[in-house]
Amino acid sequence: MKKRPIARLALGAAAALLGLVIAPVLTASAASAAQLGGGGGTYVCTGGPVPPGTYSTMVIKGVCFAPAGTIVVRGNLTIAPGALLDAVTPGDPAPPNSVVPATVLIGGNVLVGSNGVLALGCSPNISCSNPPGISFDRVGGNLTAINSQAVVVHSATIGGNVTVLGGGGGAVGGGGSGGCFNPSAPIPAPWSEAPGLVAGGPQYTDFEDSFIGGNLTIIGQQTCWMGSLRNQVRGSLTYAKNVTSDPDGMEIVNNLMGGNMTCLNNDPAVQYGDSGAAPNLVGGLGIGECGFNVTLPNTGESEQVTVLEHITVSLRSLKTYSGTHTVTKKVESLPTVTTDSGYKIKADLNDFALAGTGLTGSGTVDLTQPPGSTGEALLATVFGGGSRSFIAYDNCDTCSFGGQTGSTTIRFYGTTSKGVTFGTFLVVAGGTGVGLPTLAGWGTFTSAGQPAGTWSLVEHLRNT
Repeated sequence: MKKRPIARLALGAAAALLGLVIAPVLTASAASAAQLGGGGGTYVCTGGPVPPGTYSTMVIKGVCFAPAGTIVVRGNLTIAPGALLDAVTPGDPAPPNSVVPATVLIGGNVLVGSNGVLALGCSPNISCSNPPGISFDRVGGNLTAINSQAVVVHSATIGGNVTVLGGGGGAVGGGGSGGCFNPSAPIPAPWSEAPGLVAGGPQYTDFEDSFIGGNLTIIGQQTCWMGSLRNQVRGSLTYAKNVTSDPDGMEIVNNLMGGNMTCLNNDPAVQYGDSGAAPNLVGGLGIGECGFNVTLPNTGESEQVTVLEHITVSLRSLKTYSGTHTVTKKVESLPTVTTDSGYKIKADLNDFALAGTGLTGSGTVDLTQPPGSTGEALLATVFGGGSRSFIAYDNCDTCSFGGQTGSTTIRFYGTTSKGVTFGTFLVVAGGTGVGLPTLAGWGTFTSAGQPAGTWSLVEHLRNT
Protein backbone atom coordinates (compact mmCIF):
# COMPACT_ATOMS: atom_id res chain seq x y z
CA MET A 1 0.00 0.00 0.00
CA LYS A 2 1.09 3.50 -0.55
CA LYS A 3 -1.00 5.83 1.43
CA ARG A 4 -0.27 8.74 -0.92
CA PRO A 5 -3.72 10.33 -0.70
CA ILE A 6 -5.01 12.04 -3.44
CA ALA A 7 14.39 17.15 3.75
CA ARG A 8 30.79 16.10 10.58
CA LEU A 9 29.00 17.51 13.64
CA ALA A 10 28.95 16.48 17.29
CA LEU A 11 25.58 16.07 19.03
CA GLY A 12 25.52 19.45 20.71
CA ALA A 13 26.42 21.34 17.55
CA ALA A 14 23.83 19.47 15.48
CA ALA A 15 21.02 20.18 17.95
CA ALA A 16 22.01 23.84 18.20
CA LEU A 17 22.07 24.27 14.44
CA LEU A 18 18.67 22.62 14.05
CA GLY A 19 17.37 25.05 16.65
CA LEU A 20 18.72 28.02 14.72
CA VAL A 21 17.07 26.77 11.55
CA ILE A 22 13.68 26.10 13.15
CA ALA A 23 13.53 29.28 15.24
CA PRO A 24 13.19 31.81 12.37
CA VAL A 25 10.31 29.79 10.90
CA LEU A 26 8.44 29.86 14.21
CA THR A 27 9.10 33.57 14.60
CA ALA A 28 7.77 34.23 11.12
CA SER A 29 4.58 32.29 11.84
CA ALA A 30 3.98 34.21 15.06
CA ALA A 31 4.43 37.47 13.20
CA SER A 32 1.97 36.34 10.53
CA ALA A 33 -0.62 35.58 13.19
CA ALA A 34 -0.06 38.94 14.87
CA GLN A 35 -0.59 40.78 11.60
CA LEU A 36 -4.08 39.30 11.36
CA GLY A 37 -5.22 41.43 14.26
CA GLY A 38 -7.52 40.70 17.20
CA GLY A 39 -9.31 37.46 17.86
CA GLY A 40 -12.72 36.14 18.79
CA GLY A 41 -13.54 33.83 21.66
CA THR A 42 -13.64 30.05 21.69
CA TYR A 43 -14.92 28.54 18.45
CA VAL A 44 -16.70 25.19 18.69
CA CYS A 45 -17.18 23.24 15.48
CA THR A 46 -19.87 20.55 15.66
CA GLY A 47 -19.56 19.72 11.96
CA GLY A 48 -18.88 21.23 8.53
CA PRO A 49 -16.42 23.92 7.43
CA VAL A 50 -14.51 26.07 9.91
CA PRO A 51 -14.77 29.72 8.76
CA PRO A 52 -11.52 31.60 8.18
CA GLY A 53 -10.77 33.99 11.02
CA THR A 54 -8.91 34.54 14.27
CA TYR A 55 -10.01 32.77 17.44
CA SER A 56 -8.75 32.62 21.02
CA THR A 57 -9.21 28.83 21.25
CA MET A 58 -10.91 26.17 19.14
CA VAL A 59 -12.67 22.90 19.95
CA ILE A 60 -13.58 20.39 17.23
CA LYS A 61 -16.55 18.24 18.33
CA GLY A 62 -17.74 16.84 15.01
CA VAL A 63 -16.49 16.04 11.51
CA CYS A 64 -15.03 19.40 10.52
CA PHE A 65 -13.07 20.78 7.59
CA ALA A 66 -10.72 23.69 6.92
CA PRO A 67 -11.31 24.11 3.18
CA ALA A 68 -9.78 27.53 2.45
CA GLY A 69 -8.53 30.85 3.81
CA THR A 70 -6.49 31.42 6.99
CA ILE A 71 -7.45 30.12 10.42
CA VAL A 72 -5.57 31.56 13.40
CA VAL A 73 -6.01 30.10 16.89
CA ARG A 74 -4.09 32.15 19.41
CA GLY A 75 -4.39 29.53 22.14
CA ASN A 76 -5.06 25.79 22.01
CA LEU A 77 -6.79 23.57 19.46
CA THR A 78 -8.62 20.54 20.85
CA ILE A 79 -9.95 17.62 18.80
CA ALA A 80 -12.57 16.03 21.06
CA PRO A 81 -12.97 12.24 21.33
CA GLY A 82 -14.40 10.84 18.11
CA ALA A 83 -14.07 14.16 16.24
CA LEU A 84 -12.11 15.00 13.09
CA LEU A 85 -10.44 18.02 11.51
CA ASP A 86 -9.43 17.71 7.85
CA ALA A 87 -7.04 20.57 7.09
CA VAL A 88 -5.25 18.84 4.23
CA THR A 89 -7.92 18.60 1.53
CA PRO A 90 -8.60 21.71 -0.59
CA GLY A 91 -12.31 22.52 -0.65
CA ASP A 92 -13.37 19.45 1.37
CA PRO A 93 -16.15 18.39 1.96
CA ALA A 94 -17.40 19.85 -1.32
CA PRO A 95 -15.65 19.10 -4.62
CA PRO A 96 -12.24 20.84 -4.64
CA ASN A 97 -12.51 24.52 -5.47
CA SER A 98 -9.30 25.71 -3.81
CA VAL A 99 -5.62 25.18 -4.59
CA VAL A 100 -4.77 24.56 -0.94
CA PRO A 101 -6.85 24.08 2.21
CA ALA A 102 -6.82 26.72 4.92
CA THR A 103 -3.49 27.87 6.31
CA VAL A 104 -3.78 26.92 10.00
CA LEU A 105 -1.72 28.84 12.57
CA ILE A 106 -1.96 27.61 16.18
CA GLY A 107 -0.26 29.69 18.85
CA GLY A 108 -0.64 27.16 21.66
CA ASN A 109 -0.94 23.39 21.92
CA VAL A 110 -2.92 20.81 19.95
CA LEU A 111 -4.64 17.91 21.74
CA VAL A 112 -6.25 15.01 19.85
CA GLY A 113 -8.62 12.90 21.94
CA SER A 114 -9.56 9.23 21.88
CA ASN A 115 -10.55 8.04 18.37
CA GLY A 116 -10.02 11.57 17.07
CA VAL A 117 -8.41 12.45 13.73
CA LEU A 118 -6.16 15.38 12.86
CA ALA A 119 -4.96 15.92 9.29
CA LEU A 120 -2.85 19.08 9.06
CA GLY A 121 -0.86 20.61 6.21
CA CYS A 122 -0.90 19.87 2.51
CA SER A 123 1.83 19.52 -0.11
CA PRO A 124 2.38 17.70 -3.41
CA ASN A 125 3.17 14.63 -1.28
CA ILE A 126 -0.43 14.42 -0.12
CA SER A 127 -3.47 16.34 -1.40
CA CYS A 128 -2.12 19.51 -3.06
CA SER A 129 -0.64 18.32 -6.33
CA ASN A 130 -2.73 19.59 -9.23
CA PRO A 131 -2.04 22.46 -9.31
CA PRO A 132 0.75 22.10 -6.73
CA GLY A 133 0.77 24.02 -3.45
CA ILE A 134 1.93 23.91 0.18
CA SER A 135 -0.02 25.36 3.11
CA PHE A 136 2.93 25.70 5.60
CA ASP A 137 0.87 25.32 8.79
CA ARG A 138 2.25 26.16 12.24
CA VAL A 139 1.81 24.96 15.84
CA GLY A 140 3.60 27.04 18.46
CA GLY A 141 3.43 24.48 21.29
CA ASN A 142 3.06 20.71 21.62
CA LEU A 143 0.98 18.26 19.61
CA THR A 144 -0.34 15.45 21.82
CA ALA A 145 -2.62 12.59 20.75
CA ILE A 146 -3.90 10.03 23.27
CA ASN A 147 -5.58 6.93 21.78
CA SER A 148 -6.32 8.92 18.63
CA GLN A 149 -7.40 7.19 15.43
CA ALA A 150 -4.99 9.03 13.11
CA VAL A 151 -2.60 11.99 13.00
CA VAL A 152 -1.33 13.13 9.59
CA VAL A 153 1.01 16.15 9.35
CA HIS A 154 2.74 17.43 6.20
CA SER A 155 5.05 20.41 5.67
CA ALA A 156 4.27 21.99 9.04
CA THR A 157 6.30 23.55 11.85
CA ILE A 158 5.67 22.39 15.42
CA GLY A 159 7.51 24.31 18.11
CA GLY A 160 7.35 21.75 20.90
CA ASN A 161 7.03 17.99 21.26
CA VAL A 162 4.95 15.62 19.16
CA THR A 163 3.57 12.72 21.23
CA VAL A 164 1.21 10.04 19.87
CA LEU A 165 0.30 7.32 22.39
CA GLY A 166 -1.95 4.33 21.65
CA GLY A 167 -4.98 4.18 19.41
CA GLY A 168 -4.72 4.01 15.65
CA GLY A 169 -8.05 2.55 14.52
CA GLY A 170 -6.75 -1.01 14.30
CA ALA A 171 -4.37 -3.05 12.16
CA VAL A 172 -6.92 -5.39 10.57
CA GLY A 173 -5.49 -8.91 10.35
CA GLY A 174 -2.40 -8.08 12.40
CA GLY A 175 1.08 -6.85 11.58
CA GLY A 176 2.08 -7.17 7.94
CA SER A 177 -1.12 -9.01 6.98
CA GLY A 178 -2.40 -6.47 4.44
CA GLY A 179 -5.83 -6.89 6.00
CA CYS A 180 -6.63 -3.15 6.03
CA PHE A 181 -6.50 -3.11 2.25
CA ASN A 182 -9.02 -5.87 1.65
CA PRO A 183 -11.95 -4.12 -0.09
CA SER A 184 -14.33 -5.65 2.44
CA ALA A 185 -12.41 -4.28 5.43
CA PRO A 186 -14.40 -1.48 7.08
CA ILE A 187 -12.88 1.98 7.42
CA PRO A 188 -13.77 3.29 10.88
CA ALA A 189 -15.52 6.57 11.66
CA PRO A 190 -14.70 9.42 11.83
CA TRP A 191 -12.07 8.82 9.09
CA SER A 192 -14.78 7.25 6.91
CA GLU A 193 -16.82 10.48 7.11
CA ALA A 194 -14.15 12.68 5.46
CA PRO A 195 -14.33 12.27 1.65
CA GLY A 196 -10.84 13.60 0.98
CA LEU A 197 -9.22 11.27 3.52
CA VAL A 198 -11.13 8.17 2.44
CA ALA A 199 -10.03 8.86 -1.15
CA GLY A 200 -6.51 8.04 0.02
CA GLY A 201 -7.45 4.75 1.63
CA PRO A 202 -7.93 3.59 5.22
CA GLN A 203 -6.64 5.43 8.28
CA TYR A 204 -2.91 5.88 8.93
CA THR A 205 -0.52 8.06 10.94
CA ASP A 206 2.22 9.97 9.17
CA PHE A 207 4.62 12.90 9.55
CA GLU A 208 6.48 14.23 6.50
CA ASP A 209 8.64 17.26 5.59
CA SER A 210 8.02 18.93 8.96
CA PHE A 211 10.14 20.83 11.49
CA ILE A 212 9.72 19.73 15.13
CA GLY A 213 11.31 21.81 17.87
CA GLY A 214 11.18 19.08 20.54
CA ASN A 215 10.87 15.29 20.41
CA LEU A 216 8.84 13.05 18.09
CA THR A 217 7.40 10.06 19.98
CA ILE A 218 4.91 7.47 18.69
CA ILE A 219 4.21 4.46 20.90
CA GLY A 220 1.58 1.74 20.82
CA GLN A 221 -0.41 2.63 17.71
CA GLN A 222 -2.18 -0.08 15.70
CA THR A 223 -3.05 1.22 12.26
CA CYS A 224 -2.99 0.47 8.54
CA TRP A 225 0.22 2.28 7.59
CA MET A 226 2.71 4.44 9.45
CA GLY A 227 5.45 6.73 8.22
CA SER A 228 7.93 9.40 9.24
CA LEU A 229 9.86 10.80 6.30
CA ARG A 230 12.15 13.82 5.87
CA ASN A 231 11.33 15.41 9.21
CA GLN A 232 13.85 17.68 10.94
CA VAL A 233 13.66 17.09 14.68
CA ARG A 234 15.61 19.15 17.18
CA GLY A 235 15.28 16.51 19.91
CA SER A 236 14.93 12.72 19.76
CA LEU A 237 12.70 10.34 17.81
CA THR A 238 11.08 7.25 19.35
CA TYR A 239 8.89 4.63 17.63
CA ALA A 240 8.00 1.62 19.81
CA LYS A 241 5.37 -1.15 20.00
CA ASN A 242 3.53 0.03 16.90
CA VAL A 243 1.71 -2.34 14.51
CA THR A 244 0.72 -1.76 10.88
CA SER A 245 -1.38 -4.06 8.72
CA ASP A 246 0.60 -3.01 5.66
CA PRO A 247 3.69 -5.21 5.20
CA ASP A 248 5.21 -2.07 3.67
CA GLY A 249 4.36 -0.08 6.81
CA MET A 250 6.73 1.41 9.40
CA GLU A 251 8.68 3.54 6.89
CA ILE A 252 10.65 5.62 9.41
CA VAL A 253 13.38 6.99 7.15
CA ASN A 254 15.24 10.09 5.97
CA ASN A 255 14.73 12.00 9.23
CA LEU A 256 17.34 14.40 10.64
CA MET A 257 17.58 14.82 14.41
CA GLY A 258 19.84 16.35 16.99
CA GLY A 259 19.13 13.75 19.69
CA ASN A 260 18.68 9.97 19.80
CA MET A 261 16.67 7.62 17.59
CA THR A 262 15.01 4.63 19.27
CA CYS A 263 12.93 2.01 17.43
CA LEU A 264 11.78 -1.04 19.44
CA ASN A 265 9.26 -3.88 19.03
CA ASN A 266 7.48 -2.54 15.97
CA ASP A 267 5.57 -4.97 13.71
CA PRO A 268 6.76 -4.95 10.97
CA ALA A 269 10.14 -3.62 11.99
CA VAL A 270 11.25 -0.20 10.74
CA GLN A 271 12.17 -0.45 7.06
CA TYR A 272 12.73 1.46 3.82
CA GLY A 273 9.75 -0.21 2.18
CA ASP A 274 9.24 1.27 -1.27
CA SER A 275 9.98 4.84 -0.16
CA GLY A 276 13.31 4.96 -2.00
CA ALA A 277 14.50 7.25 0.78
CA ALA A 278 17.92 7.93 2.30
CA PRO A 279 18.99 6.89 5.83
CA ASN A 280 18.03 8.66 9.03
CA LEU A 281 20.70 11.08 10.31
CA VAL A 282 21.15 11.08 14.08
CA GLY A 283 23.18 13.32 16.36
CA GLY A 284 22.95 11.03 19.40
CA LEU A 285 22.47 7.27 19.64
CA GLY A 286 20.79 4.87 17.21
CA ILE A 287 18.97 2.16 19.18
CA GLY A 288 17.17 -1.09 18.29
CA GLU A 289 15.68 -1.35 14.80
CA CYS A 290 17.25 2.05 14.08
CA GLY A 291 20.72 1.12 15.30
CA PHE A 292 23.78 2.30 13.41
CA ASN A 293 24.70 -1.32 12.65
CA VAL A 294 21.35 -2.19 11.01
CA THR A 295 21.43 -2.53 7.21
CA LEU A 296 18.28 -3.16 5.18
CA PRO A 297 17.38 -3.59 1.51
CA ASN A 298 16.47 -0.28 -0.10
CA THR A 299 14.51 -0.65 -3.31
CA GLY A 300 11.92 1.99 -3.92
CA GLU A 301 10.29 4.58 -6.09
CA SER A 302 13.61 6.37 -6.64
CA GLU A 303 16.16 3.66 -5.82
CA GLN A 304 16.24 1.59 -9.00
CA VAL A 305 18.60 -1.08 -7.72
CA THR A 306 18.41 -3.11 -4.52
CA VAL A 307 21.16 -2.16 -2.10
CA LEU A 308 21.81 -2.94 1.53
CA GLU A 309 21.88 0.44 3.25
CA HIS A 310 22.20 1.58 6.83
CA ILE A 311 18.80 2.61 8.19
CA THR A 312 20.49 5.17 10.46
CA VAL A 313 23.77 7.07 10.14
CA SER A 314 25.54 9.05 12.84
CA LEU A 315 26.00 12.76 12.15
CA ARG A 316 29.49 12.35 13.58
CA SER A 317 30.39 10.04 10.68
CA LEU A 318 29.67 12.69 8.03
CA LYS A 319 32.35 14.96 6.63
CA THR A 320 31.83 18.64 5.88
CA TYR A 321 32.24 20.25 2.46
CA SER A 322 31.53 23.64 0.89
CA GLY A 323 29.76 24.25 -2.38
CA THR A 324 27.30 26.29 -4.41
CA HIS A 325 23.92 25.72 -6.00
CA THR A 326 23.24 27.86 -9.06
CA VAL A 327 20.15 28.11 -11.25
CA THR A 328 21.68 28.01 -14.73
CA LYS A 329 18.42 28.45 -16.64
CA LYS A 330 14.81 29.16 -15.76
CA VAL A 331 13.09 26.76 -18.13
CA GLU A 332 9.46 27.45 -17.30
CA SER A 333 7.34 29.15 -14.67
CA LEU A 334 3.90 27.72 -14.04
CA PRO A 335 1.04 30.24 -13.77
CA THR A 336 0.97 32.07 -10.43
CA VAL A 337 -2.06 31.17 -8.34
CA THR A 338 -3.59 33.38 -5.65
CA THR A 339 -5.09 31.47 -2.71
CA ASP A 340 -8.21 32.36 -0.75
CA SER A 341 -5.89 33.86 1.88
CA GLY A 342 -4.42 36.25 -0.68
CA TYR A 343 -1.09 34.41 -0.73
CA LYS A 344 0.55 33.65 -4.07
CA ILE A 345 1.78 30.20 -5.06
CA LYS A 346 4.64 30.24 -7.55
CA ALA A 347 6.30 27.27 -9.23
CA ASP A 348 9.50 27.46 -11.30
CA LEU A 349 11.18 24.70 -13.29
CA ASN A 350 14.93 25.28 -13.43
CA ASP A 351 18.15 23.78 -14.71
CA PHE A 352 20.78 23.88 -11.95
CA ALA A 353 24.42 23.11 -11.21
CA LEU A 354 26.22 21.99 -8.03
CA ALA A 355 29.89 22.89 -7.59
CA GLY A 356 32.47 22.81 -4.80
CA THR A 357 34.40 20.32 -2.70
CA GLY A 358 31.46 17.99 -2.01
CA LEU A 359 28.62 16.98 -4.31
CA THR A 360 29.04 18.21 -7.89
CA GLY A 361 26.86 17.84 -10.96
CA SER A 362 23.75 19.22 -12.62
CA GLY A 363 20.08 18.72 -13.30
CA THR A 364 18.19 19.49 -16.50
CA VAL A 365 14.44 19.95 -16.92
CA ASP A 366 12.70 17.70 -19.44
CA LEU A 367 9.33 19.27 -20.23
CA THR A 368 8.07 15.96 -21.63
CA GLN A 369 8.21 14.51 -18.10
CA PRO A 370 5.98 15.35 -15.08
CA PRO A 371 6.97 18.60 -13.30
CA GLY A 372 9.35 17.88 -10.44
CA SER A 373 10.69 14.63 -11.88
CA THR A 374 13.59 16.27 -13.74
CA GLY A 375 15.78 19.28 -13.02
CA GLU A 376 14.57 21.51 -10.21
CA ALA A 377 10.98 22.32 -9.28
CA LEU A 378 10.82 25.19 -6.78
CA LEU A 379 7.39 25.59 -5.17
CA ALA A 380 6.93 28.74 -3.09
CA THR A 381 4.17 30.42 -1.09
CA VAL A 382 4.58 34.20 -1.05
CA PHE A 383 3.00 35.88 1.98
CA GLY A 384 2.00 39.47 2.60
CA GLY A 385 5.03 41.75 2.68
CA GLY A 386 6.92 39.61 0.19
CA SER A 387 8.40 36.96 2.49
CA ARG A 388 8.11 33.42 1.22
CA SER A 389 8.50 29.79 2.25
CA PHE A 390 9.44 27.15 -0.30
CA ILE A 391 10.57 23.62 -1.04
CA ALA A 392 12.84 22.96 -4.01
CA TYR A 393 12.85 19.43 -5.42
CA ASP A 394 16.20 18.84 -7.16
CA ASN A 395 16.99 15.86 -9.38
CA CYS A 396 20.71 15.69 -10.07
CA ASP A 397 21.07 13.70 -13.30
CA THR A 398 24.83 13.22 -13.19
CA CYS A 399 26.40 13.89 -9.82
CA SER A 400 29.75 12.95 -8.35
CA PHE A 401 30.87 12.49 -4.77
CA GLY A 402 33.61 10.46 -3.11
CA GLY A 403 34.86 9.02 -6.38
CA GLN A 404 31.41 7.76 -7.40
CA THR A 405 29.15 9.13 -10.11
CA GLY A 406 25.40 8.66 -10.47
CA SER A 407 22.12 10.40 -9.78
CA THR A 408 20.58 11.61 -6.56
CA THR A 409 17.71 13.79 -5.34
CA ILE A 410 17.77 16.62 -2.81
CA ARG A 411 15.08 18.73 -1.11
CA PHE A 412 15.78 22.30 -0.08
CA TYR A 413 13.54 23.76 2.67
CA GLY A 414 13.85 27.52 2.57
CA THR A 415 12.67 30.95 3.61
CA THR A 416 13.21 34.29 1.90
CA SER A 417 12.96 37.34 4.15
CA LYS A 418 14.24 40.87 3.55
CA GLY A 419 15.96 39.76 0.37
CA VAL A 420 17.96 36.90 1.93
CA THR A 421 17.21 33.24 1.29
CA PHE A 422 18.28 30.56 3.80
CA GLY A 423 17.36 27.09 4.98
CA THR A 424 18.33 23.44 5.18
CA PHE A 425 18.50 20.60 2.69
CA LEU A 426 18.33 16.80 2.82
CA VAL A 427 19.65 14.18 0.46
CA VAL A 428 16.34 12.34 0.06
CA ALA A 429 17.23 9.42 -2.24
CA GLY A 430 20.22 7.67 -3.65
CA GLY A 431 20.52 7.06 -7.35
CA THR A 432 20.52 4.41 -9.99
CA GLY A 433 22.96 1.68 -10.94
CA VAL A 434 26.36 1.65 -9.28
CA GLY A 435 26.49 5.41 -8.83
CA LEU A 436 25.36 6.96 -5.56
CA PRO A 437 22.76 4.53 -4.16
CA THR A 438 23.97 4.90 -0.55
CA LEU A 439 24.59 8.65 -0.41
CA ALA A 440 23.40 10.24 2.84
CA GLY A 441 23.62 13.82 3.98
CA TRP A 442 22.19 17.19 4.84
CA GLY A 443 23.30 20.79 4.99
CA THR A 444 22.44 24.47 5.10
CA PHE A 445 22.25 27.12 2.39
CA THR A 446 22.04 30.89 2.05
CA SER A 447 22.01 33.51 -0.68
CA ALA A 448 23.90 36.01 1.49
CA GLY A 449 26.94 37.36 -0.33
CA GLN A 450 26.16 35.41 -3.50
CA PRO A 451 25.17 36.62 -6.98
CA ALA A 452 21.54 36.33 -8.03
CA GLY A 453 20.49 32.74 -8.56
CA THR A 454 23.26 31.22 -6.40
CA TRP A 455 23.21 29.78 -2.88
CA SER A 456 26.31 28.90 -0.90
CA LEU A 457 26.14 25.42 0.66
CA VAL A 458 27.59 23.78 3.74
CA GLU A 459 27.29 20.05 3.07
CA HIS A 460 27.58 17.11 5.50
CA LEU A 461 27.88 13.96 3.37
CA ARG A 462 28.89 10.31 3.31
CA ASN A 463 28.57 7.30 1.01
CA THR A 464 27.36 4.78 3.58
